Amino acid sequence: MKNQLDQELETIDSLTKPGLTWVEYSAYALGVNIAPRKRSSWPCSFLIKFIIANYKVSFEAYVEAVLLSFQLSIGMVKMMHFQLFLESCVELVETTETGDVLRNLGLFDLNLANKSALRKTLGSMLTKSWVAINSQVMFFFKIVCMPVLYYCLRPYFQYMYDCYIVKDTCEMTLTYPAIVAYVQLGTHEIPSYWVRFYLLQSGPVWCFFAVFGFNSLFVVLTNHEACLLEILRYLVRHSTDDAVVPKRSRPQYLRCCAKLFTRISRHHDQIELVFKYIILVQCIISSILICMLLYKISTVLEVGIVWMGMIMVYLLTITLEISLYNVNAQKVETQSELLFSDWYNCDWYDECEDFKCIIKLMLMFSRREFVLSVGGFANLSHGLLVQVFRMSGNFFLLLRNMNNK
Repeated sequence: MKNQLDQELETIDSLTKPGLTWVEYSAYALGVNIAPRKRSSWPCSFLIKFIIANYKVSFEAYVEAVLLSFQLSIGMVKMMHFQLFLESCVELVETTETGDVLRNLGLFDLNLANKSALRKTLGSMLTKSWVAINSQVMFFFKIVCMPVLYYCLRPYFQYMYDCYIVKDTCEMTLTYPAIVAYVQLGTHEIPSYWVRFYLLQSGPVWCFFAVFGFNSLFVVLTNHEACLLEILRYLVRHSTDDAVVPKRSRPQYLRCCAKLFTRISRHHDQIELVFKYIILVQCIISSILICMLLYKISTVLEVGIVWMGMIMVYLLTITLEISLYNVNAQKVETQSELLFSDWYNCDWYDECEDFKCIIKLMLMFSRREFVLSVGGFANLSHGLLVQVFRMSGNFFLLLRNMNNK
């Protein structure tokens, strides 16, 4: 006779446990039967067998689908990230556009030697910065438009080519070759072909906004920050120049420089908060995309120059996308490194004690360079860009060896 505890356990075992049931179903769908006493194991690996079978047929057919899927995924992540840090983004954009970091410093309230010349110099530096920002953003805009237009227009050109040149078939093709899931009920497809066609056509446009919008925001913010650091360096270098600042006004002048440094530091921390973790996701996805594009290039070397040209444009877009982060972050870091030297190299040793005390404090605070991290694991720089390309090359070699087997 069973004891009371065993009877109680059997009673509990017969209870409905939806939480555990869905865990078991989820594992079973992936080909892992963690509850063999409840269901047989013979169909358990159907999903894995399906993937392996289609992988062996033609992996190349999936490359474009995977590329755009990754772009769509990172676009969704960026959209949610925008919503999460919406207030910070709004504040950063407004501060950058209006130049609030430089407002109300009290610099021009001092008795300076030539205020108009200083104002023109600072204005020229800001104007030059915005010219560089506009040229960089618009260049990236033109590059991103190329693959988007290609994927949006390719089905229509393919249709005209098949109907009027080859005259073999006149069926519309999807945006890219891929196996799209649908259900066949008699002569009807659910979802219908036109629904799938519309969804796939909207994919490249969505990718455009995700790629261009978020990356361009980073370009604008980091270039403006680099310009602010350059302005601060200029002010510090001329803090002991009699032609710019009279000797009696130099302590107050240097306090304005210290105030500007504090504002730039706060501005940098806001940028770091917004982009710290999304850049980590971007670096990982970009490495995978570059790897798959290299693989695609290695498998279509014998195709026409148009097809190869579009692949190269796509590769250029992804490469430029990840390069924008590292190159512009390196620009901020370089200006930060030079700022420390400017604090030390001004003629502070001939100034009053108040001036020297401010210099000592700023030397201490300036030891912390303005760097943008990648999720706390590394810093954005030229070195990281090389590591990303190297990792993509290693993934490409691994993928090619797996496919050759």
